[in-house]
Amino acid sequence: MGGFGRLLAAAAVALAGWQASGGGAAASCYPVARAPGGFMPASFRIAAVKANHVRIDFVGHSTFVVESPEGVRVATDYNDYVRPPFLPTIVTMNNAHDTHYSYAPDEGIAHVLRGWDPAGGVARHNVSVKDVRVRNVPTNLAEWGGKWRNGNSMFVIESQGLCIVHISHLHHVLSEDQLRDLGRIDIAFAPIDGMWTMSHQELFEVLGQIKPMLVIPMHYGSMGGVQAFVQRARAKWKVREHGSPSIELSFRDLPRQTEVLFLAGR
Repeated sequence: MGGFGRLLAAAAVALAGWQASGGGAAASCYPVARAPGGFMPASFRIAAVKANHVRIDFVGHSTFVVESPEGVRVATDYNDYVRPPFLPTIVTMNNAHDTHYSYAPDEGIAHVLRGWDPAGGVARHNVSVKDVRVRNVPTNLAEWGGKWRNGNSMFVIESQGLCIVHISHLHHVLSEDQLRDLGRIDIAFAPIDGMWTMSHQELFEVLGQIKPMLVIPMHYGSMGGVQAFVQRARAKWKVREHGSPSIELSFRDLPRQTEVLFLAGR
């Protein structure tokens, strides 16, 4: 099977699993002016993260775990369907859709960061734990009949000189203010469904705005959507696959030009 076929096969495995499931210091990604589950990947066991690296595990759908050398674990889009087999230190939930948040997150989680304000205001988070910082950039959320202003957040995870953004359930291209708040982005977790979040046209416009060096797909949606994304991505960038749901990266490991990297998944 060729590389493209393996990509589609890996996406099919991730989709099927989702359907079945129902250095050293923290980086500053701000612009200078703003500076202050039965499957268990091997990295979910005991091995420590190497110095100056972060470990990224794709748990499924839009949930990743980012782990630092000091043992801080951040789980994105923590929900009641797809979860890592341990309690993370920090969880983010981009919007109040049941595949992206938990109705009852475990009380043992130190920091539960919601991407919306249940009281109707604007969610603001900027949390530092050991060698990790997590902050949010509020965005709008499309709903039937209109948009819910500030109903969603993109979360930025900073550690070991790397700035990682979970693009989230984003439904629009970014404003200049949002881009300024994001700051430099090295790695982007990108929804590639092309339907429930953004169209592929909008997604590629957003990726052009934030200019990450590495794009890691998530929120696959359908096989047709995955194939359309891959075909479009290959016209612009190198598209690679990683044989594991887990990868350790340092700033020096980033490609010099933007690449797409599919992690294996359920």
